[in-house]
Amino acid sequence: MRRFSCKISAMSPSSSRFWKKAAFQTIARAEQLLRGKHRFSAADLSQIPNFLVLQQESQLGSVVHATPLYEALKCAVPDAHITVAASPMAAAVLQRNPHIDRSVVTPNPFADFREAARVLRALFQSQPDGPQCMVTTIGNQRTRLAMLGLFAGDAIRIGYTLAPELYDVPLCFDPERGQIEGNLDIVRRLGHDVGFYEPRVFFTQRDAERAAQHLESLGAPLSVPRVAYVTQNSGGQRNQWSAERFQQVVSILSQQRQAVPIFLGTAGEASTIEALRRDLPDPGISLAGRTTISELAAVLAQCDLVVSLDTGTFHVARAVGLPGVVISQAWKSPLEWLPVHHPRYRVMRGPTISEAPPDYWIEEVSADQVLKAATELMASYPADPAHRMERLQHSLR
Repeated sequence: MRRFSCKISAMSPSSSRFWKKAAFQTIARAEQLLRGKHRFSAADLSQIPNFLVLQQESQLGSVVHATPLYEALKCAVPDAHITVAASPMAAAVLQRNPHIDRSVVTPNPFADFREAARVLRALFQSQPDGPQCMVTTIGNQRTRLAMLGLFAGDAIRIGYTLAPELYDVPLCFDPERGQIEGNLDIVRRLGHDVGFYEPRVFFTQRDAERAAQHLESLGAPLSVPRVAYVTQNSGGQRNQWSAERFQQVVSILSQQRQAVPIFLGTAGEASTIEALRRDLPDPGISLAGRTTISELAAVLAQCDLVVSLDTGTFHVARAVGLPGVVISQAWKSPLEWLPVHHPRYRVMRGPTISEAPPDYWIEEVSADQVLKAATELMASYPADPAHRMERLQHSLR
């Protein structure tokens, strides 16, 4: 008897995408039959008063870049009720935002989908009367979040997703337009004409007072420039700059401009920052691991300049209006994340490369280039206690 064997190969990516799309289309048709969902016109969308936004990402910068959405939506629909189903990181950023009615930390849908769906369903049910809209911003385009919205309630779904078949208004992100414009496009697709909004992070008077206490330990007159330094990245991207170049920048600004350095970072970065500070003529202070996100924002508001890698803390600095120099990697377009054309910022990067090698460092940006950019900004935006107070008042809630 001949023996036959059959070898089953792994499903190709294109085949997998085909079957996923077919499955989502089937689910969408079933939902339409069960719930009687119909197509909505632009006029219908513009009348929606209730919004539930899923912000489940853990990237600080991504959450900060979504904040213009809330302000734009509240300005376009003054009576809108906006609830955010948030990750702990997102809740920490958004807890004081006056354009949000509720920010609720929900179970992690990637760890406990059933409980997350139950809580999300309860949030939908607790919204005011009227049509509901579920929104996913850039960074939340996960298939599981699309399924979460499907099981959680009967709502119009709009935003960025890997399962467009399950959305009433799916959007496709163009990195060259930037994350902020991409998130604002959600409001535009709802039928509202909105312009550009800068990101914003808010804090309380208590946060501002705790930040002031930290800065008082500098022992420097209020007229002396305060420069915040972010020398470590979050670990998510290869965008490191050498400690020696940071030391050169800090030393020259301290000696020539009498600028006192404030080092910022996480608790896990504290020892590396201490090593960098060790041989500086003025070591300033390190607040690594000593602030909440709200306190971090309040510290930055009371500085005069930030010199930073392209990481979450820089985006918080931008969100409180602090001028800055950002040292950016060459393998990624700066248009997605950074304020390339904003007069308050200088984006330092070398010629574009297609991808980062495994041992990539930002060697193409020199200390002299960063120093030149920093001194130009310090001339345009000199140290001034009145300007610090303006930034505080702008973000105080």
